[in-house]
Amino acid sequence: MQYHIQTTPIWDAFKSGCECPLCAIYSKTEQRLVSQYLNEAVMEPDYRVKVNKRGFCERHLKKLYEGKNKLGLALQLHTRSQALLKELRSLDNAKEAKKEAAKVRAALSTCVICDTADEMMERYAYTVAEMYLREKEFPALFATSNGFCLKHYALLLEYVAHAGKAAAQYASALTSLQRTRFSNLSDDLQAFTNQYDYRSARATGSAKEALPKMIGKLLGE
Repeated sequence: MQYHIQTTPIWDAFKSGCECPLCAIYSKTEQRLVSQYLNEAVMEPDYRVKVNKRGFCERHLKKLYEGKNKLGLALQLHTRSQALLKELRSLDNAKEAKKEAAKVRAALSTCVICDTADEMMERYAYTVAEMYLREKEFPALFATSNGFCLKHYALLLEYVAHAGKAAAQYASALTSLQRTRFSNLSDDLQAFTNQYDYRSARATGSAKEALPKMIGKLLGE
């Protein structure tokens, strides 16, 4: 089922001039979820069940630890560790040990915050497509943005159909924008590398920021 999601964060992100509006949205979403799991979610049974089952990834566990509620985090990790303890088996042969290794790795690959954030980003992605169709001023703003990181570019491509009768126009605008921005950044990166040639002047302007911006395009902010 698809849920309505507010369009204000999308407008704000596209107006910000950042390298990837969806990265900006993700960052705020992530901050809100980390705060939630350090506060009201600590004593909520439904949330605790999710934590016990899915746990936290390395990235989000670090962010939780850097927060101010060490007791709340400790309570959640205690019940998570108890759930994991029930799955740990005593073994006496190599074949079973290999199977157990796969189970342990699987347990390390899940995260309740990632689950929720990814679900919300999917909603934002198809809302962007719907806004392209329904919001009169949005296509022009979309065209002036700086494109997207590859992860969120792929996510937007996946939901192009949600632009309805404007899907073809939206797909063209999206792909053209991404190609143009990628090409411009690639040129800036070339200018950056040229500064190490004694025959060239030092990089100036957009070339000076080309490296971190390209990393952001490839991996996200």
